[in-house]
Amino acid sequence: MTKDEMIKEAKKQLANFQKEMAELKTASVHLSEEAKKKFDIGAQELEKLYKEADTKYEELSHKAEESYKEAKSFMELTNKALQHSFHYFMSHYRKKEK
Repeated sequence: MTKDEMIKEAKKQLANFQKEMAELKTASVHLSEEAKKKFDIGAQELEKLYKEADTKYEELSHKAEESYKEAKSFMELTNKALQHSFHYFMSHYRKKEK
């Protein structure tokens, strides 16, 4: 996979996380006031991480191909961290299945 393909894929995954967060925000209306405050704080933290990752992806897309290894390592680690953060956040708000 080339650097550009990898960045494109990383941005696609980031967009999917953002889409799911938007859906969660819409669905969060049923939460109590206290739970909603906690939800909003967690959502803001995730949005900050998403913005930072997107900024870094843009920076990496403009670097020369020799920086491919750096870009690849960063994207792999960032996507794993974002996925973990997102799933941890989601685990607090998904309805428990019986």
